[in-house]
Amino acid sequence: MVGSEDYCCDFVDEPEDYEGRRPDSYFLEAQQRIREIYETDTRSVYYARQMQIRFEKDYFHWITYNAMVGLVSIGYLKDVRIESETGTSTRYFIHHSNRYSARRIGKIQKLIEEYCDDTITMSCGHRAEDLFCSGLALKGFLPRGKKVTSYGGVKWDKSGHDLDFVFEKDGVAYGCEIKNTLGYIKKDELEIKLQMCEHLRLRPLFIMRSSPKTYNKMIIDKGGFAMIFDMQIYELSQAKLVARLKAELGLPVDCPRAIPEGILDRFANWHGKAVSVNSDRNSQRGVRKMLSALWLW
Repeated sequence: MVGSEDYCCDFVDEPEDYEGRRPDSYFLEAQQRIREIYETDTRSVYYARQMQIRFEKDYFHWITYNAMVGLVSIGYLKDVRIESETGTSTRYFIHHSNRYSARRIGKIQKLIEEYCDDTITMSCGHRAEDLFCSGLALKGFLPRGKKVTSYGGVKWDKSGHDLDFVFEKDGVAYGCEIKNTLGYIKKDELEIKLQMCEHLRLRPLFIMRSSPKTYNKMIIDKGGFAMIFDMQIYELSQAKLVARLKAELGLPVDCPRAIPEGILDRFANWHGKAVSVNSDRNSQRGVRKMLSALWLW
């Protein structure tokens, strides 16, 4: 289901933390790299999601977040929470010597609230769904259902969740979730959607802007595919806002007219190999059954 709470998570702290754990090498390395940023410019102002995205190719979001919280705990950074009109708050991190951050924080906060407006977030969700549905259809994956809670005579009734889509090709059906968000899909939601796919006898297809390898492995272990597209998708009409988000916050955002072929081809090729392997296995079973029948005869 598309909603602002699904598409704008910049007001939410990371659920996974290192409290009670011994800091590991990734945690300490992330802290050092964050220090280098603030040492270069002690007037720097970053909010949590912004820094997570900056380092997401190297560290999971929760590692970066907790590295920053750790730097607050030892007094190297200070944190400032700004309440929004909706009652949520954004957490900013500044160098301990920075006494004049209010103006910069106010400017960033205004931009965050602009791109987290319900109208914008809803349009982002719908735009991503439209583009991926069109792109997958051109590759032969046809939509068979939207907001799916039942399939093939089997119904999911263990929770109020649904799957965004079901796509089919070559007799293989995929339970699909599309997450056009800066943050990761919530782990508990991922687990439930994987259970739904298993219950409805669907292969999982999770289409996400970004995802940690640990989540991707969960999908792969269930026989599914994690399609990562890196850039958060906006409507063409939001080109000016997207330009500001790139220039002022360094966010990975774009207004594409279509999904890049390479992203879709990776899934299409994976599907083709999986179908070929299953076909070979079925052929081998058929041969064994025939030989067994001849032997019995």
